Amino acid sequence: HKNLNESTKVKIYNGAEYYDDGVSKIFLTMVDRTSTSITIESDCIEIVGSAFEFCTNLTSITIPESVKKIGDWAFNGCSSLISVTIPNSVTAIGKDAFRGCSSLISVTIPGSVRQLEESVFQDCTNLKIVTIEEGVVELGWLSFSGCSSLTSITIPGSVTSIGHSAFLDCSSLTTITIPGSVMSIGDCAFWGCSSLTTITIPGS
Repeated sequence: HKNLNESTKVKIYNGAEYYDDGVSKIFLTMVDRTSTSITIESDCIEIVGSAFEFCTNLTSITIPESVKKIGDWAFNGCSSLISVTIPNSVTAIGKDAFRGCSSLISVTIPGSVRQLEESVFQDCTNLKIVTIEEGVVELGWLSFSGCSSLTSITIPGSVTSIGHSAFLDCSSLTTITIPGSVMSIGDCAFWGCSSLTTITIPGS
């Protein structure tokens, strides 16, 4: 494992700290955590855990196609974040990565992300539009719980598992179709979905 605290390799570019080994960069944190926007360097491969945690002024971010991993709690509590584009290069999004991003309106999860970890979008209370692309296999525990503005969601045919409390308290959710690929639905997956009028559950 790389020692990300190795001072000779921690560099500042455009107002952000990176670990730079001369081959690629790993995003560590913003120098000014009150900034409203940031563009990540084009050769950055990873955003570490808690990199933007509670950066409450951050409204937008551009993630380049080079990024493969977004760490645990990376954007947790970024309550002013309105939009984020997750590129197809990303294969892993850590737990609680976007939890509490209460201004986030829409998000597309690329098929390159096979598994959504627990609580990734929990309590994104203004999230209205979620697009899950073909290729995602597992929706983890509490992944969309508390997304009280979400009205509908389409689960692609690649998904095989919907985790415990995945859509807990999605109180505006009115319709959902579960594809035949789904083999397991966890306890309380749709608990508190008080507006749900139509749900299609496959024979599988």
